[in-house]
Amino acid sequence: MKIGFIGLGAMGSALAHQLQQAHPLVVWDSNAAALKSFAKADVTAAKSATDLARQCEVIFLCLPRTCDVQQALYGTDGLAEGLSAGKLVIDQTSGMPGETRALESALSVRGVALIDAPVSGTPEVVAQGKATVMASGSDEAFQRALPLLRAISPTVIRCGTRVGDAQAMKLVNNAMNAGSRLSTLEVVAMGTKMGLTLESMTDILNKGSGRNHTSERMLTALVQGKASTDVALPLMLKDLNQVAALGVECNVPMQISNVVRGLLQIGVNTLGDTARLEDVVGLIGSMAATRLAPAPDTSSPQQATGTAATREPVVGYVGLGVMGGALARRLLLSRKLHVFDVRPELARELEAQGAVVEPDLPSLARACDVIMVCVPTSSVVRKLIFDKGGLAEGLSAGKIIVDQTTGDPTEARRIAEDLKSLGVPLVDAPVAGGPRGADAGTIAIYYGGPADVFGPVRAVLESISPNVVYCGETGNGHVAKLVNASIAATNRLITYECAALGAKYGLAVPCMAKVINQSSGRNAGSERILPVLATHGKSANFQLELMVKDLRLGARMAMDGGAPMVIAGVIRNLFETGVHRLGRSANLDDMAHLFEEMASFKFDAA
Repeated sequence: MKIGFIGLGAMGSALAHQLQQAHPLVVWDSNAAALKSFAKADVTAAKSATDLARQCEVIFLCLPRTCDVQQALYGTDGLAEGLSAGKLVIDQTSGMPGETRALESALSVRGVALIDAPVSGTPEVVAQGKATVMASGSDEAFQRALPLLRAISPTVIRCGTRVGDAQAMKLVNNAMNAGSRLSTLEVVAMGTKMGLTLESMTDILNKGSGRNHTSERMLTALVQGKASTDVALPLMLKDLNQVAALGVECNVPMQISNVVRGLLQIGVNTLGDTARLEDVVGLIGSMAATRLAPAPDTSSPQQATGTAATREPVVGYVGLGVMGGALARRLLLSRKLHVFDVRPELARELEAQGAVVEPDLPSLARACDVIMVCVPTSSVVRKLIFDKGGLAEGLSAGKIIVDQTTGDPTEARRIAEDLKSLGVPLVDAPVAGGPRGADAGTIAIYYGGPADVFGPVRAVLESISPNVVYCGETGNGHVAKLVNASIAATNRLITYECAALGAKYGLAVPCMAKVINQSSGRNAGSERILPVLATHGKSANFQLELMVKDLRLGARMAMDGGAPMVIAGVIRNLFETGVHRLGRSANLDDMAHLFEEMASFKFDAA
């Protein structure tokens, strides 16, 4: 059986080479230069698309747009002239589902079957046989195509019996990828302006809830001084244009994706039609008047260990709410702990687990070498230190305060300055990963403070979790937390938005979970959300008002630093709307209801 392939661009060539290893292949492309890479391979070059169709039983196409597929079929010397009943067309174009369905309908009249089978992965990933192939079409056509698709990759996922469903899935995945990519870059640009290094932010994100395909691949490559992708920028813009069009078709507002589309359009207009996706890094950096690049000094601050303590420090914990309580419980597993909270019942709960309850803040300060604090805001931190009856009344030189609040970097630096007169350093060490991460010992901790204090504090922090990241001076831990929180918030909402589009179009949520979470659209949010979305299962334990607080701090930081934060602004507005509609104490998972309301459908009906 001869297999034909039309469309030998970067992706098409990679797919054709995979097929050629297992099947006799006939190729054709309107660009004669594209055929050169196959000159030495055991491949036949057809004279035209018509000639290829006459020779082959199965014909693959991988072209930029569905209109190009239309031209390949019905243009001069097109495929249609050589197609006959019983032949199969496999369209691997990232195209428009409805238009592809119309082509399938026209071909079926002639007895020719068509399925769509786009792939997720770069040409390099395809060459390694690690791409994800999405396919949809009739049972008979899919089963016939399956062995050929598996020659490309063993990961073939059926997305539906309706032609076009796989292309819709590809658009959903690409929208998630683009949204995460640009939002990650713009927030990292802000973090750069606020004093964080690219290396530390990459570590921060990949150990926290901000993790996504971009942080794992693109940021890691940037730190190493390597290119991460060779995708043409206009092709990603094309995909986001199609996402916007599909949103209009399905009556689903795509607020995040439309802003991403606009930024990509600015990129193409500014950088030109030959720009690559990699060029967006420089564009986003220039928008924030900074440059996303590794720090010139290659020595790692994480190697700073300070002077080792002569004895095991006595540790105290103030603020035993949901997050602080979870962190304190984790500390109790490996060390003696003194605790205090204005709600005595919370302290008594930990007393039952072995903690020493102190009667007031000065008593705790006198008893402990390291005093850890986790309260709602930086203004509360200031009050519990300096107000009458506060920690300051029991502090003495050499003691250390570790602020685990998600707070304001500027205020944290002011507090640190005010504590200098007492000879007490303040370091900020907020966390990402929620109470479940604290209980499991997997939470990420972001340290900001003097390097010579890192050594003694590090041992205490690592008894909570080994994932401790050194971020630089005091306040930078809070900056790191806000960077992670901003990207984590986008991870969550881009997942809801794109899942709403896919579900409203007709894709099954479990299928979206399977495809996206092993493709380029995945992120730390999608990995938790999509498997439970159809049943509105729980993926988080975090109140909306706390997320809004973090995003407001991030917005103020962006304004102070002169970073535009275009996508992050949309994310904050959506969460603000969520608080108004759903209530301040609503859980993050309840944001799914907001997207259901906006799209006028229910995930559990998908």
